[in-house]
Amino acid sequence: MSLRSRVRKRWLRLADAVSWTPPTSTELGTVAKAAVAAGLAWGLALAVTDSNAAVLAALTSVVVVQVNVRASVPTALQRSAAVVLGVLTALAVGDALSLNALTVGLLVGGCLALAQLVFRLPPSAARQVPVTMLVVLTAAAADPDELGWTRAAGTLIGATVGVVLSLALPASRLVDGRQTVQRLGDGVCELLKSMADGLLEPWSTDLTRDWRRVSHNVRDRLVDEAWEAVGDGRSAAKWNIRDRSHRSELSRFEDAMPCLERTAIGVWTIARVLDDHARLVDEPHRAMPSMSALFASMADAIAAYVGSILGASELATVEALLDEVQARRERCLQGATRRARLALEGGSHEDRHQIEGEWIGYVSLLAQIDRIAADIRVSVTRTD
Repeated sequence: MSLRSRVRKRWLRLADAVSWTPPTSTELGTVAKAAVAAGLAWGLALAVTDSNAAVLAALTSVVVVQVNVRASVPTALQRSAAVVLGVLTALAVGDALSLNALTVGLLVGGCLALAQLVFRLPPSAARQVPVTMLVVLTAAAADPDELGWTRAAGTLIGATVGVVLSLALPASRLVDGRQTVQRLGDGVCELLKSMADGLLEPWSTDLTRDWRRVSHNVRDRLVDEAWEAVGDGRSAAKWNIRDRSHRSELSRFEDAMPCLERTAIGVWTIARVLDDHARLVDEPHRAMPSMSALFASMADAIAAYVGSILGASELATVEALLDEVQARRERCLQGATRRARLALEGGSHEDRHQIEGEWIGYVSLLAQIDRIAADIRVSVTRTD
């Protein structure tokens, strides 16, 4: 293989590992709100304080907007208070202390203790205090001759701008949940279809390595993004005027996420089993058309299930596709059993050992398919 081919192959693997996905509307909105908040805070700070250190106002507004993404109003206010506390702490000690390992350690410990043990902020908000303090210490030290009240005023202006924008333009859990759940479903289904296509031909670690890597990304990143977006949407909807009339849909997202997470884990396990099995021998494994058809059928059932969560398909369609999965699963088991019986009756000891390994791998794959299908069927039954 030429150097150019090797470089191109490594680049494609890197791009696949990154697994870039289109941003959701909430992610785009957060970027826009951060830009608007920084500009407004900077302008207001200059107008009110006549200060050249409006960077504190802009910095605080950006941090407040970022920590309030996908948060309910009470959580947003708690996080905003934590940001302000961190900034004011940095302003209070920034001119009095020189930064070194000891003072930084004491400041972080003191801030976290104050936020979590004295003010009893939730852990997620309390952690924001020392982080913000460390960020602001650098900015606060830029102009030591500036009056302290102008810095504090800039901080409060920035926090106010960030809170007002976050509350006036809240992220919709409905839109964000819909987009991230769809992205998670697409990731799972595309992976299953990729494995189905690969098993139609002799397959080896060249394919299974990629399946395992992509499945890991789906299991971790896409699941985490969906959980973060869906969150406690039902309770958060009462504070969000955009979502108040969509509580039933938000409930569907919340109720379905555990099943979707277990589905992603099951598909990751399938990819891992195939990769582990491919590494047992150096030569490619024979094609598995029956298993390929089963994976394709499972992908269709998962896609229909995700569609039912989003209101795009009927529950009856999901149940019919699950019945098809069960039928193809039985054909896979019959074919594997017949091949194992023939090999054990007439094959050599080496052949028997190989067939035993294939049988164990086959059963592991079918067990995961059974778990996924049963989980989805229970979820559909509860919804119905």
